[in-house]
Amino acid sequence: MFRSIAASWTLFFGLLLIMAGNGLQVVLLGTRASEAAFSNIATGFVMAGYYVGIFIGSILVPRILGNVGHVRVFGAMSAIASSAILIHAAFVDPVLWAVMRVLTGFSFAGMYIVCESWLNDKATNETRGQLLSIYMIINMGGMSLGQVMISFGKDGGYGLFLLASVMVSMAVVPILITVGKAPEFDTPERLGFRRLYQISPLAVVGMALTGAATAMIFGMGPIYGRSIGMTNTEVGYFMAAVTLGTLVLQYPVGRLSDRFDRRIVILGVAIVSGLSVLIATLLDANDLALLLICMLIFGGTNFPLYSLCIAHANDYLTPRQMVAMASGLIMINGAGAVIGAPIAAMFIEYLGTISFMPAIAASQFLLALFVLVRMRSRSSVPAAAQGPYVAIPDSSSGVATSLNPEAEWITTDEDGFTDDDPMKDNPYIN
Repeated sequence: MFRSIAASWTLFFGLLLIMAGNGLQVVLLGTRASEAAFSNIATGFVMAGYYVGIFIGSILVPRILGNVGHVRVFGAMSAIASSAILIHAAFVDPVLWAVMRVLTGFSFAGMYIVCESWLNDKATNETRGQLLSIYMIINMGGMSLGQVMISFGKDGGYGLFLLASVMVSMAVVPILITVGKAPEFDTPERLGFRRLYQISPLAVVGMALTGAATAMIFGMGPIYGRSIGMTNTEVGYFMAAVTLGTLVLQYPVGRLSDRFDRRIVILGVAIVSGLSVLIATLLDANDLALLLICMLIFGGTNFPLYSLCIAHANDYLTPRQMVAMASGLIMINGAGAVIGAPIAAMFIEYLGTISFMPAIAASQFLLALFVLVRMRSRSSVPAAAQGPYVAIPDSSSGVATSLNPEAEWITTDEDGFTDDDPMKDNPYIN
């Protein structure tokens, strides 16, 4: 593992700066929207802009890479993201902020794809799993670091916007001065919705609901925190607890899913996730320690659902089919994320702040209910036949799934899915 880190440390350091800048923006924009008296609905659509940009970028950036190249794309995306942050500081307008969030999401999608392409190019069969694990740690650790940086600034000042902009701008330096020849890049194949649902209805529904829940907490979490009496610093801790929980519980949850029926683990994790946010409904800023524990548990159970759903789908596939399946599921997750923040905003606007956590819990309990339905409809894959759980960051693109040691990256249908039956010869399909 240390050799893997040494070989790619500049890439990981650049990624750390990118994620820290992103994490700071998540908290900063939410708290500033509250200070600027944006309506809840307006704030929800501002925050949804990021996920719209991510969704669009995941489709368009791979095409741009083929024409322009990695170095130029990374530099351009870094410049766009850095500039968008500064425009937030200069103009306090929800419509303009929403447009800037779309550009931010688009540029971050591009930077993720470029970083993941370089990592995939550096990886060998022996180091792919290690690099993906490090990528996961840097991704979530950087996000947490950025979120607590909200304590560095003063209410109403511009310093934190400048700090976020500088981090995103500087991220390009260690990467571009050390990365050698740009890797060859082929866009991984994605499957259509019909095929995705045919292979694993649970994975499709689970990814959509998980994406919505993630966008709810990241989009409207800072607004909720301020509304229950938190200071900006406490809001930073509140949000950081979610991402830290992912780091703490991701691998224990994964180990359980490798030992038992993956659907039972998804069921249990979804229920625990929903209960944790329901309990959080009873707490406020005066119960900060308990509230942080609840959010740590929520983060440690909601976010692993992303990887659990991919792993569950992979149990029905051959290695050559996994990247195409995962790439499609990630797009489903992105679609769920686009609607998550506006839904949460509407709950807060029309039912009050107290409805925020139950809205998130509802998404988790809906998933749990769907698991029960699927368990009655299809027999389980024996634990011995399940593939290993691989933790994948929820912010990653489809390129990151190619780092899964079990997967093979293909760009055509050759020896992959057949047109007539994508589950042909699978003994676990009824």
